[in-house]
Amino acid sequence: MPDAARPLHLNPRIAPLIALVIGHGGSDACANFIPPLWPAFQERLGVSGTEIGVLTGLFSIATNFGQPLFGYLGDRFRLPHMVAVGPVIAGLFVGLMGLAGSIPLLGVLYVAAGVGTALFHPQGAALAGRVSGSRKGLGMAVFSAGGAIGYGAGALIGTLLFERFRWPGLFGATALGGLAGALVYAVNPGRRYPDTSVEPMRLRTHVLPHLAKVRVLFALVTLRAMVIIVFTTYVALAVSEWGGSMRAGAWLISTMIITGGVGNFLGGWASDHLGRRTVTVVSLLLSAPAFYLFLRLGLPAGYVLLPLAGFLAQAGVSVNIIQGQEMMPGAQGVASSLTMGAAWGAAGLVLPLAGAAADAFGVTTMLVAVAWAPAIAGILGLWMPEGGPLDEGG
Repeated sequence: MPDAARPLHLNPRIAPLIALVIGHGGSDACANFIPPLWPAFQERLGVSGTEIGVLTGLFSIATNFGQPLFGYLGDRFRLPHMVAVGPVIAGLFVGLMGLAGSIPLLGVLYVAAGVGTALFHPQGAALAGRVSGSRKGLGMAVFSAGGAIGYGAGALIGTLLFERFRWPGLFGATALGGLAGALVYAVNPGRRYPDTSVEPMRLRTHVLPHLAKVRVLFALVTLRAMVIIVFTTYVALAVSEWGGSMRAGAWLISTMIITGGVGNFLGGWASDHLGRRTVTVVSLLLSAPAFYLFLRLGLPAGYVLLPLAGFLAQAGVSVNIIQGQEMMPGAQGVASSLTMGAAWGAAGLVLPLAGAAADAFGVTTMLVAVAWAPAIAGILGLWMPEGGPLDEGG
């Protein structure tokens, strides 16, 4: 009897982690249905490049600046079902975007979808850390990679559904978000692995004293996020500018993000052996020329170069999330929201400027300028410690 019971002792951790990974992937997939469809929205509603930047920027603000708020509420009041509600809301409003008859309504629905993704991420990341136990680094890498793979797959799934069903195909996101949320609710990782800290999280005690330590990390993540957000938003338009198809743009977005998820996972594993700073700096410095060469060489070389750039750019994502949580051990949801949310929100603020530059100089020219942002982030990474939180010195 003991022998039969022995293989089951991992189930209490594996099932909640799998549910969180699927919830993360489902939520992010819904969010990425839209970028490959911007050429179709341009044809239907006359959306300009600048307006695409504004709409995507508003979505980014809702998604990413909403995370610190929901991270605080989740840490302060310990709301276990927040992670289950998020994918449902995201999928519902992405589906409704297929019915929008005006640009303002499209923006309202996009922002509402962003709120859904913001609900999931901070507590999802905090729960992934708790569920993983002593394998926190590996668990966070799996959680983060699952979101990246879902995000990348969403672009291709959304495009294929649109090609088959036109605008009603966006309700595929509604089904996907509903299924992901139902799974997370059924497994209930928040109840299985609750926050066991005695004192509730307080801003004065657990957040404000530690903000100064996060400055370099925040700047680095913001620059990385900027290049990923801008390329995700405008690659389909660049391909259209080159004479390529909508499916080619969707394929490039999907493979860039999916290989980024693989890089995220392998980067988390490699950081245990090579050090956090080494993985972060080297991967970022190498990703910049890969982005640049993609734009200079175009297709078909771009089918290899852009996925390679995505792989390198995101290799340090899970490592940086863990560092943020270690800097704020009493407020892990808030810490996760800074590296997964607020930094990405700050990066999203550049989208209207990117859109205006695309209208003025062309999409490809604008992307060439943005392509070097990871190199600046890699240089900033030299000020990060080799391992552990900043206040431990390296």
